[in-house]
Amino acid sequence: MTRTQIARGRIIRIVDPQTVIIDLGSESGIEEGSIFRIVGKAEEITDPETKAVLGTLAVVKGKVRASQVHPKFTIATSKWTSELVTLRLPGDSLRAALDSMWDTSTETYGKELRVDQGELEPWKAESEEMVRVGDPVEVDVPAADAPNEEAAERTRGE
Repeated sequence: MTRTQIARGRIIRIVDPQTVIIDLGSESGIEEGSIFRIVGKAEEITDPETKAVLGTLAVVKGKVRASQVHPKFTIATSKWTSELVTLRLPGDSLRAALDSMWDTSTETYGKELRVDQGELEPWKAESEEMVRVGDPVEVDVPAADAPNEEAAERTRGE
């Protein structure tokens, strides 16, 4: 299993209700297809009887997927389609099994982000809160110089 860490950045431009630019790029470990979570302000969770703060919960305003990755920034969209390929188990005859062994389907994700229309900056060349310039984002990226699981187990055992 690949170890990951969270890279944190910000939305630096909203192109349209489906497209944003984020201040993280390939130099931060971002790859085409990386999924960013747009994070809202953390909300305190309190016990209604004691009024004690039990902790905080960050709300995810939406998700975007990296479509173009540059060294220092990424263009990401809230709508994307993924192709799923499934291996089917062989049937009664070998020919039928070979003809229908792979099943391909597509899955579409996303919707328009709820954005402040005043912050749209069109191309020149799920929350109640609006997505805004400066909103934090986070994405899982491969951990830098992370030891593999086997090496980590050996280290823990010593």
